Parts: sequence; structure tokens; C-alpha cells
Amino acid sequence: MRTYLGVDGGSSKTLFLLIDETGKVLASHTEGTAYYPEVGLEALKKLLARGINQILRQAGLTVPDLSFAFLGLPAYGEDSAFLATLDTAPSSVLPTGRYRCGNDMVCGWAGALAGADGISVVAGAGSIAYGEYAGRSVRAGGWGELFSDEGSAYWLAREGLRLFSRMSDGRAPRGALYELVRRLRIPVAANQQANGSH
Repeated sequence: MRTYLGVDGGSSKTLFLLIDETGKVLASHTEGTAYYPEVGLEALKKLLARGINQILRQAGLTVPDLSFAFLGLPAYGEDSAFLATLDTAPSSVLPTGRYRCGNDMVCGWAGALAGADGISVVAGAGSIAYGEYAGRSVRAGGWGELFSDEGSAYWLAREGLRLFSRMSDGRAPRGALYELVRRLRIPVAANQQANGSH
């Protein structure tokens, strides 16, 4: 029986799922964040080793019983200097050639489209798009809230507040957004009123 491990790393939690060749779930496990820019590469390696060992124990299997694993890691591919290090992150547990690492967006695409050709777009705290067609793959966005993530919740809020500031000082005509934000009494508006501006 062939068995497969999927790891969906995230900034808040990391999900481990072990299935057999028929798609039957053999075990699942959850760990904390796999976001290496925040926790560091050593913490990421320990998290992956802990999670892999735990899920195999739950299923009563050992590493040689595992046919293949895919590990979706947040921020994978965003800095080419870290690719080789990230690619070896599970190597203390899994043998080379029996796993592959990639961006966690690939997990979202595979889950949404069951591995079929198509595009998956995520717009939440951040935003990213990933698609595959005829064996080719491409991604767009997901470069962080400071200069990317267009269409994400963070981006929408930032752009809304930017427009509100222009409406407040006359650089843009006042529209419905202006009155809505004023009614919310957000701290920025309260501070401006306290300072006697606008």
C-alpha cells in the first residue's frame, strides 16, 4: 500500500495529513506556525520533524512506509537564497527523493482543484494566485503587505484609509467613505480631531 503525506504550513498553524493510495485518511496532526521568517529555520526544522514523527506514530507507520511527501511552506520561493535550505528542512526525518517542498499556495491549489489544471486565488490577510496548466505552473502576488498583496483585507483597509486621508485634506472629493469612516470614530480620526485638524 502506498502512503502519502501532505503538509500545509501556515503563519498560524501547520496541518499534517497522511492518506493511502485510495485517498483514505490514515492520520492528521496540527502544529504551530511554519513561517520561518518569524520563528527561524531551526524552529521550522524541529516543527517538521516533530509533526512527521507524530503523524507516522498515529498511523502505526515508519518513514520507510511513506511513499512520498509534499511540504507546502509559507514564504517558500520568495527569496532564492533560502531555497536550498528550505528544501533540506525535512531531511532529518525524510530521505532525499521521497519528498518535495514548495509554497503553501500549492496546497491550496491542489485542495481546491484536486490537482486539475486551473487557477486558485486567495485573498485574506494577504493575497496570492497560483495556477497550473499542461505541466506548467505560475504564481503571482504573495510578496508581503508592505508592497504587494493587492486585493487582500490588509490592502483594502490600507487603501481605504489612504483615500480617507486624501478626502480629509481636500486632495480628493469627499464621498461616502469619508462619512462612513468619520462615524466609525477610528483612532486616526479621533487623533486628528483632538489636534484640531480637519
